[in-house]
Amino acid sequence: MELAGLAGDASFRQTVRRMVLSGGQDNRLEYGLSLRPLVIEHAGAALARAVAPESAGASAILARIFPGGLAEQESAAVITWLELVTEPRVERYWQLLSLLNGRQPGPPAVPAFAWLPAALRARR
Repeated sequence: MELAGLAGDASFRQTVRRMVLSGGQDNRLEYGLSLRPLVIEHAGAALARAVAPESAGASAILARIFPGGLAEQESAAVITWLELVTEPRVERYWQLLSLLNGRQPGPPAVPAFAWLPAALRARR
């Protein structure tokens, strides 16, 4: 029922459409797939330890996620991309599909991905 509700929600479909269409502009999908494990590991650990995105400790975590750092323009592009893809309803959709296919869904990633743009903004 929940999955049908999501699929039937017009704003959910618009969000997914924006995500899909934005992926064709550059290599963001590939970038996102390589970034995901780093964000889950490091930003997820930051959340578990209650490291605030604006704290000094967040800088070390960002350095682990982006070892070479980010130029101002790159940082802005990453923040824009993260705001687009960090959507709890989309994550829930994938969790429900996993359950429907007899697989256990992975741990939630949205909180770690929401921490990241807040930490990047605090450094701008």
